[in-house]
Amino acid sequence: MKSRMKGRILCAAMLLCGAAIVVSSASAQDTPPPPMPERSQGAPQGPGGPGGPGRGGMMDPERRTQMMKERLGLSDAQAAQVKAVLVDERTKAQALMADQTGDREAMRPKMEAIRKDSETRIDAVLTPDQKAKWGELRAQQQRRGPGGPPPGSTPPPQPPPQP
Repeated sequence: MKSRMKGRILCAAMLLCGAAIVVSSASAQDTPPPPMPERSQGAPQGPGGPGGPGRGGMMDPERRTQMMKERLGLSDAQAAQVKAVLVDERTKAQALMADQTGDREAMRPKMEAIRKDSETRIDAVLTPDQKAKWGELRAQQQRRGPGGPPPGSTPPPQPPPQP
């Protein structure tokens, strides 16, 4: 009689474990995947993915604003103004890229003008200390080039010279 009771307990325990596995896997499937970032048709992508930093890619205005808020100490009001400028910059750049006729050299000065206009508008929002910090950040960005390592990171090791 004891072995029969042990068998029933073992069977019940196995059923409970099986039910727990089924319930946990079913609840894991209920969690929706994170949303994909929006991307316009044919927009360039850099190594950072859509909207990420890298060659040809442009960081999205939300991330750029957040980065500036953290590094420059922007107030909420300043961040809102900066974000509006960055959204406008992105809209103009995307319209220019969509309208291009394949002549990248002709597009370059127009993109530069859009960027300079944005810098001027952002500069007007910043305090003198923030302007100085922002100038340093831009200088670092220009030194490392597009798609380079973030400021403060160690550069990749250089390969040994070939004999």
